[in-house]
Amino acid sequence: MSSKISIELPQSALFKVFESNSIRQGMTHEAPGAARLELGQMPMEKRHLPEFQALATVLVSFGGGVAVNMFSSWLYERLKSDKVSQAMKVTRIRINRTEVEINADAITRVITESIDIEQK
Repeated sequence: MSSKISIELPQSALFKVFESNSIRQGMTHEAPGAARLELGQMPMEKRHLPEFQALATVLVSFGGGVAVNMFSSWLYERLKSDKVSQAMKVTRIRINRTEVEINADAITRVITESIDIEQK
């Protein structure tokens, strides 16, 4: 059974998450834990609102036998190393519209809960 979740990330983190020097809507990337990432719609920049952090939507598909811990650890490593996000003091992302602190345990918990809810 396949599961899908939506993760909203700072645009600055997309290069690390997709492990690419260029980013475009619709691009895909295979990630650890049998996860497949697809970049959704890119947000419009809000230059007149400097406190607003534009988040890009990444759709994540998991195949059967998903290794959530492996994917969550991989995602956390990319987010914590995102120097632009650190400079902007970004401490949260959204997973299925739930705000999550950039913390390995919190990311794993919310992804696991999202998959469990979807499979019921």
